[in-house]
Amino acid sequence: MNNNENTQKSTIKDVAKAAGVSIATVSRVINKNYYVSPEINVKVQNAIVQTGYVPDSIARTMKSNNTNLIGFIVSNISNPHMMTIARAIEKVIRESNYNLLVCSTENDPTLELKYLNAFISRRISGLVLHSTGGNEEYIAQKISSTLPTVLMFRHNECKEFVGDTVDTDGRQGSYKLAKHLIECGHRRIALLGGHLEVSTGRDRYQGYQDAMREFGLEINPELHYFGDFSELSGLQGARKLFTTSNPPTALLCLANMAAVGAMKYFRDKGIHVPDDVSVVSYGDIENVELMWVNPTRIPQIPSVLGQKAGELVLDRIQNPHRPNREATFDTDLIIGNSVKNYI
Repeated sequence: MNNNENTQKSTIKDVAKAAGVSIATVSRVINKNYYVSPEINVKVQNAIVQTGYVPDSIARTMKSNNTNLIGFIVSNISNPHMMTIARAIEKVIRESNYNLLVCSTENDPTLELKYLNAFISRRISGLVLHSTGGNEEYIAQKISSTLPTVLMFRHNECKEFVGDTVDTDGRQGSYKLAKHLIECGHRRIALLGGHLEVSTGRDRYQGYQDAMREFGLEINPELHYFGDFSELSGLQGARKLFTTSNPPTALLCLANMAAVGAMKYFRDKGIHVPDDVSVVSYGDIENVELMWVNPTRIPQIPSVLGQKAGELVLDRIQNPHRPNREATFDTDLIIGNSVKNYI
């Protein structure tokens, strides 16, 4: 018997035991009909994930799937790329009389779980998910099996996952960025990466490693900073990496918002790009044509990615038993004026 079969037998009693609360308290959290303290709410929500319990009311709505609502859960709605993706999804699904609901998790797995269950209770017809990486088993075993699901920039590696994935070739793109820096004579290359718990962080980090090894260069962990791909983590990473006596000559940013944060730090500290440090970015930077610095980058074309996600989720709503599909787009290197050539 596999794990999925085991978790299907979980009951509200199992959740109460795992959370150390009464059955009545679990019921209150699920039904939201009485006040429960935030601490207890988190315990119960975590216990639901741990036990794999799906309330009867949620299971019924997942099976009925009879609304024209599609949910889009993103990790950071302040990222312009995500808003462009949302608009592209909305344009596609609107033509089939579907409406889009958007929520931002701020990279919080507990909040992500809350939104997932909230969407299910609304009887949404399909889901596009830019996940935090913290609820992968729950998504694979309890969401994707009954709710048409498309993942954006994330791969769910659980064998039970059913659905599609839309992404650019992260390993290929970051390899091209790192190789360009190396071919321009850079050897001390700092890296602003993402959490390795999610496939996006792992794939892009692997591409950087591929290029460094190809040219026989040391992969120095002291030159790496792993954040959440946000502007704040980019600023924090740049501060950590460039306050040493022997700073790197180049910075490889594996996300566009991290690049924005890093360049804001450089501006505030009077560090000039590219004279003092070279910067490359995975992903376009909004309104780059208005900036003095035009970063060398891998564009992702979010409108194309969003359109594909919209098409896939509509198709999976109509054909829920299709095999899993991956729509992976090749990457192109756009040369700007942000890299100093030492050769």
